Amino acid sequence: MNEEKEQLTQSLSDLQARKEAAERKDYGPLIEEAETLLQQYAAKEAEIDARLLARLYFLTAELLFGSDLALRAQTHSRELANESKTLAYYNKAVELDDIEEYSYELWNFLSSAGHKQEGIAALERFIERTGGTAKVLSRAAEYVLMYADSEDAEAIQKSVDYFHRAVEMAPDRYETYWAYWTDLEEAIDVCPRLFEEALLCLDRLIALSLPADSENHDSLANRYFDLALVHIKLGAYEKAAEAAGNGLAVDAYSNYGTGLMIQALTGMNRFEEALPYCQNRLQALLSEGTVDQRLAEAFFDLAHCCHMTGQPGLASKYYLAFENGQNIVPQKYRNEYLLYYKRSRSLLGRIKALLAKILKR
Repeated sequence: MNEEKEQLTQSLSDLQARKEAAERKDYGPLIEEAETLLQQYAAKEAEIDARLLARLYFLTAELLFGSDLALRAQTHSRELANESKTLAYYNKAVELDDIEEYSYELWNFLSSAGHKQEGIAALERFIERTGGTAKVLSRAAEYVLMYADSEDAEAIQKSVDYFHRAVEMAPDRYETYWAYWTDLEEAIDVCPRLFEEALLCLDRLIALSLPADSENHDSLANRYFDLALVHIKLGAYEKAAEAAGNGLAVDAYSNYGTGLMIQALTGMNRFEEALPYCQNRLQALLSEGTVDQRLAEAFFDLAHCCHMTGQPGLASKYYLAFENGQNIVPQKYRNEYLLYYKRSRSLLGRIKALLAKILKR
């Protein structure tokens, strides 16, 4: 039996190496070889090392899945030609050797095949049997939240519990916080109870992106801006301004970050301080040749700050830059914009009437 074990070990190593060197679309011969090995060794299951046999089932499943993904990409299909066979091989690998990699890739396969709930269930079974790992708990937390209804308090709490268990297992695992934040970003708008987790994720993502030579440092400014936005949603404008300022210290030319700083400052009625940020953002957008909604918002923010700092002439100038574009006036500025618009139309009418009288004389 030792000889058979050595032969299977060598065959698996060879197959794995060739799989890594081949394109997915070229997996055909490798699949045939893997299934031939399965026919040879599966019949001797009781005599073969369970872990080795699990590796064979898993590798065969991965080859079938990879080949199906290549075919799906080529044909733009949503189907997986070998779905039932691949699922059976993954399940057999999990049965023979209950390790993270097999359950995780079983989830990946089920999710890719469109069986979202079954994929979550595969992760949850692994967690129930083994206590889970940070990677599996993190993915379970993310996906339970992703597919939970905003009013499903039980599912949301389960997701939060998985997240905190993952953090407890690996408090410095960047991927855990990043994956959860990507779903929290939208979830907090319909489920305010998740703001605490959002702040935790962003605080840790920022901490793990420092110092400057950190692997994730390139995304540091955006995480500060994300944090500023969360604080704005909470009405914590002072903290939002601090976070936006930290982000702008990293990326001074970010239009998004500058816009968040403007929101924070105007939220505190600090319009004088907001003015230079408004002017800088407007100039940057004009230099880029921007003509979309961002440019309109930049004009209106600047006009509003001029209005609030007692500069009606400048306010009128910037508001009326869009006098024929009322349809893109942000709702919060609509009444103020219309006030300046009507004043300008009234003044223009009086000037025209006066000119007409003069010309008649």
